[in-house]
Amino acid sequence: MERCLICQKDFEVSEGVFFDGRWFCRECSIQYGQFETCSRCKRKVARWEYTEHNGKILCNQCYDKTMTEERLARMCKICKKEIVGPSVTDPQGAKVCLECFRKNNLRPFGVRLAVCRACKKEVSDSNVIYVKNKPVCRDCVEKFMRERTFLVCSECGSKIYEKPQKVEAKILCPLCYSKLSREEICAVCGKVIKAIKFVRRDGAILCMECSKKQS
Repeated sequence: MERCLICQKDFEVSEGVFFDGRWFCRECSIQYGQFETCSRCKRKVARWEYTEHNGKILCNQCYDKTMTEERLARMCKICKKEIVGPSVTDPQGAKVCLECFRKNNLRPFGVRLAVCRACKKEVSDSNVIYVKNKPVCRDCVEKFMRERTFLVCSECGSKIYEKPQKVEAKILCPLCYSKLSREEICAVCGKVIKAIKFVRRDGAILCMECSKKQS
Protein backbone atom coordinates (compact mmCIF):
# COMPACT_ATOMS: atom_id res chain seq x y z
CA MET A 1 0.00 0.00 0.00
CA GLU A 2 1.06 3.58 -0.72
CA ARG A 3 -0.32 6.92 0.45
CA CYS A 4 -1.29 9.75 -1.91
CA LEU A 5 0.70 12.92 -1.31
CA ILE A 6 -2.35 15.15 -1.91
CA CYS A 7 -5.44 13.42 -0.45
CA GLN A 8 -3.52 11.14 1.95
CA LYS A 9 -5.63 8.14 0.93
CA ASP A 10 -4.07 4.70 0.80
CA PHE A 11 -4.15 2.76 -2.48
CA GLU A 12 -2.61 -0.26 -4.12
CA VAL A 13 0.59 0.34 -6.08
CA SER A 14 -1.12 -0.83 -9.27
CA GLU A 15 -3.75 1.92 -8.82
CA GLY A 16 -1.38 4.85 -8.35
CA VAL A 17 1.27 6.88 -10.15
CA PHE A 18 4.85 7.36 -8.95
CA PHE A 19 6.35 10.60 -10.22
CA ASP A 20 9.23 12.81 -9.12
CA GLY A 21 9.83 10.62 -6.04
CA ARG A 22 6.20 10.84 -4.91
CA TRP A 23 3.09 8.70 -5.06
CA PHE A 24 -0.32 9.93 -6.26
CA CYS A 25 -3.64 8.19 -6.57
CA ARG A 26 -5.21 8.19 -10.03
CA GLU A 27 -7.70 10.96 -9.20
CA CYS A 28 -5.12 13.33 -7.75
CA SER A 29 -2.56 12.55 -10.42
CA ILE A 30 -4.97 13.91 -13.04
CA GLN A 31 -5.41 17.13 -11.04
CA TYR A 32 -1.73 17.50 -10.25
CA GLY A 33 -0.49 16.60 -13.71
CA GLN A 34 0.55 19.40 -16.05
CA PHE A 35 -0.68 18.29 -19.43
CA GLU A 36 1.23 18.97 -22.63
CA THR A 37 0.71 18.00 -26.27
CA CYS A 38 3.03 15.46 -27.85
CA SER A 39 4.64 17.15 -30.86
CA ARG A 40 4.50 13.89 -32.81
CA CYS A 41 1.16 12.18 -32.13
CA LYS A 42 -0.58 15.36 -30.82
CA ARG A 43 -1.98 13.44 -27.85
CA LYS A 44 -2.43 15.15 -24.45
CA VAL A 45 0.01 13.70 -21.93
CA ALA A 46 0.71 14.32 -18.25
CA ARG A 47 4.08 15.36 -16.84
CA TRP A 48 5.13 11.80 -16.11
CA GLU A 49 4.13 10.59 -19.56
CA TYR A 50 6.39 12.75 -21.72
CA THR A 51 10.05 13.58 -22.28
CA GLU A 52 11.61 16.69 -23.77
CA HIS A 53 13.95 15.89 -26.67
CA ASN A 54 15.68 18.52 -28.82
CA GLY A 55 13.26 21.14 -27.53
CA LYS A 56 10.19 19.03 -28.38
CA ILE A 57 7.72 17.29 -26.06
CA LEU A 58 7.28 13.61 -26.87
CA CYS A 59 5.09 11.06 -25.15
CA ASN A 60 6.94 7.97 -23.94
CA GLN A 61 5.86 5.89 -26.94
CA CYS A 62 6.85 8.56 -29.48
CA TYR A 63 10.12 9.17 -27.64
CA ASP A 64 11.05 5.49 -27.99
CA LYS A 65 10.15 5.58 -31.69
CA THR A 66 12.17 8.76 -32.25
CA MET A 67 15.26 7.39 -30.53
CA THR A 68 15.05 4.19 -32.59
CA GLU A 69 14.73 6.19 -35.82
CA GLU A 70 17.68 8.41 -34.89
CA ARG A 71 19.82 5.37 -34.18
CA LEU A 72 18.84 3.91 -37.56
CA ALA A 73 19.57 7.25 -39.24
CA ARG A 74 23.07 7.13 -37.76
CA MET A 75 23.54 3.55 -38.91
CA CYS A 76 26.02 2.83 -41.70
CA LYS A 77 24.31 1.56 -44.84
CA ILE A 78 27.04 -1.05 -45.43
CA CYS A 79 28.19 -2.44 -42.06
CA LYS A 80 24.88 -1.67 -40.26
CA LYS A 81 26.74 -0.26 -37.25
CA GLU A 82 25.86 2.99 -35.52
CA ILE A 83 28.06 5.80 -36.83
CA VAL A 84 30.09 7.54 -34.15
CA GLY A 85 31.80 10.67 -35.38
CA PRO A 86 31.87 12.05 -38.94
CA SER A 87 30.16 10.24 -41.80
CA VAL A 88 29.84 10.46 -45.58
CA THR A 89 26.64 10.47 -47.60
CA ASP A 90 26.59 8.20 -50.64
CA PRO A 91 25.00 9.19 -54.00
CA GLN A 92 21.65 7.71 -52.88
CA GLY A 93 21.62 9.90 -49.76
CA ALA A 94 22.36 7.13 -47.23
CA LYS A 95 25.01 7.61 -44.56
CA VAL A 96 28.20 5.55 -44.66
CA CYS A 97 30.90 5.40 -41.98
CA LEU A 98 34.36 6.62 -42.97
CA GLU A 99 35.85 3.12 -42.70
CA CYS A 100 33.36 1.66 -45.21
CA PHE A 101 33.72 4.74 -47.38
CA ARG A 102 37.48 4.17 -47.67
CA LYS A 103 37.16 0.41 -48.17
CA ASN A 104 34.57 0.71 -50.93
CA ASN A 105 35.97 3.87 -52.54
CA LEU A 106 32.51 5.43 -52.63
CA ARG A 107 31.70 8.86 -54.05
CA PRO A 108 30.44 11.49 -51.60
CA PHE A 109 27.02 12.94 -52.31
CA GLY A 110 27.07 16.20 -54.24
CA VAL A 111 30.21 15.55 -56.28
CA ARG A 112 29.71 16.67 -59.86
CA LEU A 113 30.46 13.83 -62.27
CA ALA A 114 31.47 13.89 -65.91
CA VAL A 115 31.81 11.12 -68.49
CA CYS A 116 35.25 10.94 -70.09
CA ARG A 117 35.03 11.36 -73.85
CA ALA A 118 37.78 8.76 -74.39
CA CYS A 119 37.23 5.90 -71.91
CA LYS A 120 33.54 6.65 -71.14
CA LYS A 121 34.13 6.33 -67.39
CA GLU A 122 32.45 8.53 -64.78
CA VAL A 123 34.96 10.77 -63.01
CA SER A 124 34.60 13.71 -60.64
CA ASP A 125 34.66 17.08 -62.34
CA SER A 126 37.83 18.04 -60.45
CA ASN A 127 39.73 15.23 -62.25
CA VAL A 128 38.60 16.26 -65.73
CA ILE A 129 40.40 18.35 -68.35
CA TYR A 130 38.20 19.90 -71.01
CA VAL A 131 39.60 19.48 -74.52
CA LYS A 132 37.60 21.47 -77.08
CA ASN A 133 34.79 21.71 -74.50
CA LYS A 134 34.71 17.90 -74.12
CA PRO A 135 35.58 16.26 -70.77
CA VAL A 136 38.62 13.97 -70.75
CA CYS A 137 39.91 12.28 -67.58
CA ARG A 138 43.48 12.88 -66.48
CA ASP A 139 44.47 9.24 -67.10
CA CYS A 140 43.44 9.50 -70.76
CA VAL A 141 45.22 12.84 -71.14
CA GLU A 142 48.44 11.37 -69.71
CA LYS A 143 48.10 8.30 -71.96
CA PHE A 144 47.61 10.56 -75.00
CA MET A 145 50.65 12.64 -74.08
CA ARG A 146 52.81 9.52 -73.74
CA GLU A 147 51.71 7.99 -77.04
CA ARG A 148 51.57 11.14 -79.17
CA THR A 149 54.49 11.91 -81.52
CA PHE A 150 55.79 15.40 -80.78
CA LEU A 151 58.19 17.61 -82.70
CA VAL A 152 61.55 18.09 -81.02
CA CYS A 153 63.18 21.50 -80.61
CA SER A 154 66.36 21.80 -82.69
CA GLU A 155 68.05 23.84 -79.94
CA CYS A 156 67.22 22.25 -76.56
CA GLY A 157 65.99 18.83 -77.76
CA SER A 158 62.79 18.93 -75.70
CA LYS A 159 59.37 17.93 -76.99
CA ILE A 160 57.29 20.81 -78.30
CA TYR A 161 53.80 20.69 -76.74
CA GLU A 162 52.72 24.12 -77.96
CA LYS A 163 52.77 25.66 -81.42
CA PRO A 164 56.31 25.23 -82.86
CA GLN A 165 58.21 28.14 -84.37
CA LYS A 166 60.09 27.63 -87.64
CA VAL A 167 63.26 29.63 -88.30
CA GLU A 168 64.80 28.76 -91.67
CA ALA A 169 65.28 24.96 -91.49
CA LYS A 170 65.05 24.81 -87.67
CA ILE A 171 62.05 23.93 -85.53
CA LEU A 172 62.13 25.76 -82.20
CA CYS A 173 60.06 25.56 -79.05
CA PRO A 174 58.50 28.86 -77.88
CA LEU A 175 61.16 29.28 -75.15
CA CYS A 176 64.14 28.90 -77.50
CA TYR A 177 62.39 31.07 -80.08
CA SER A 178 61.99 33.86 -77.52
CA LYS A 179 65.74 33.70 -76.75
CA LEU A 180 66.72 33.79 -80.40
CA SER A 181 68.62 36.93 -81.43
CA ARG A 182 66.94 37.88 -84.67
CA GLU A 183 68.80 40.22 -87.08
CA GLU A 184 67.99 41.87 -90.37
CA ILE A 185 70.10 43.60 -93.08
CA CYS A 186 69.37 47.15 -94.15
CA ALA A 187 68.42 47.25 -97.84
CA VAL A 188 70.25 50.61 -98.30
CA CYS A 189 73.52 50.51 -96.36
CA GLY A 190 73.77 46.75 -95.84
CA LYS A 191 74.30 47.15 -92.10
CA VAL A 192 73.21 44.27 -89.85
CA ILE A 193 70.48 45.52 -87.52
CA LYS A 194 68.50 44.07 -84.62
CA ALA A 195 65.00 42.99 -85.44
CA ILE A 196 63.49 45.57 -83.13
CA LYS A 197 65.48 48.46 -84.67
CA PHE A 198 64.32 48.45 -88.27
CA VAL A 199 61.55 49.98 -90.33
CA ARG A 200 59.71 48.37 -93.21
CA ARG A 201 59.24 50.72 -96.16
CA ASP A 202 57.61 49.55 -99.39
CA GLY A 203 58.42 45.95 -98.47
CA ALA A 204 62.11 46.70 -97.81
CA ILE A 205 63.85 46.63 -94.41
CA LEU A 206 65.76 49.82 -93.50
CA CYS A 207 67.81 50.74 -90.47
CA MET A 208 66.62 53.70 -88.44
CA GLU A 209 69.24 56.06 -89.93
CA CYS A 210 68.41 55.19 -93.56
CA SER A 211 64.73 55.38 -92.78
CA LYS A 212 65.16 58.96 -91.58
CA LYS A 213 67.16 59.87 -94.70
CA GLN A 214 64.45 58.44 -96.95
CA SER A 215 61.77 60.48 -95.21
